[in-house]
Amino acid sequence: MRKIGFPISQYGVYVKSKIPFRTFKIPVDAGFSCPNKDGTLDDKGCIYCPKMGRPISVEYCNRKYSLKEQIEFQLNEHGRKGINKFYVYFYPATNTYDEPENLKELWDFALSYENVIGLSIGTRPDCLEPEKLDILETYVKQGYDIWIDLGVQTLHDKTLTLLNRKHDAIDTLNAIKNCKERGIKVCGHIILGLPGETRKEMLQTAELLSLIKIDALKIYPLVVIYNTKLEEMYWNAEYKSLDKIQYISLVTDFLEHISPQILIQRVSKDKVPKEIKISPEWDLGRLKILNEISNNLKTRKTVQGSKFNI
Repeated sequence: MRKIGFPISQYGVYVKSKIPFRTFKIPVDAGFSCPNKDGTLDDKGCIYCPKMGRPISVEYCNRKYSLKEQIEFQLNEHGRKGINKFYVYFYPATNTYDEPENLKELWDFALSYENVIGLSIGTRPDCLEPEKLDILETYVKQGYDIWIDLGVQTLHDKTLTLLNRKHDAIDTLNAIKNCKERGIKVCGHIILGLPGETRKEMLQTAELLSLIKIDALKIYPLVVIYNTKLEEMYWNAEYKSLDKIQYISLVTDFLEHISPQILIQRVSKDKVPKEIKISPEWDLGRLKILNEISNNLKTRKTVQGSKFNI
């Protein structure tokens, strides 16, 4: 997937080469919960997840507006900028955590707009039952571009347990396999710098994701925010954030060890509001970090996949 002249297989470059339109992902909040916070699996959530819910920086990705209002406002706003085609991105919480018939109603509505060409659906590996994937497969067969944004984080069970994820690595690998068998693309979300994980273990996650041929990745640093278990660990000196130099070096290592066929959608987070962010202190801005990682690859005279030998 990596184009000549680019050290990274950038998702945006790939999309521009494949789709003859300007595209945009419309983030929407459809009011989903999470089985790890509502008491089904646990009521504490993951150690990095705030008890008050995940802060969203997009004004119209907000439950105070209906799904129709969220979609149509953003369609109009970005349409005026010359963007032609859209994905609807079901973003906060676990967006497949409901009965299949209810999910189908939401997905049908999102796809009813003429200029919507697909969906991105954020979820957990243990909330992708066959009947839900069967519905998504019908959209694929109709020509829609369907993506699952999957919370992978790591493929090491000891870390998943520490994070209080309440699923294991096999659940993740099976979810990716089941999606790919139906033509549903998967973008895995990876966190680097998790408590207790070594560089070797993080690179093992890279190799496993390459083996299973995941379609894309979003790579993030671990961010400590207020009102989380991770905050307690931070103040008790049980966790220390990566500094920027460490993070850029680690992402560069990670990219070298993954297949060049894997698309990279992000290498850092969106801006985290200053009023809730504790650590790290450096600027998380994704474009700036992307440039620094690209420059680091060039300095090393290497590219994504240069150490991928599987």
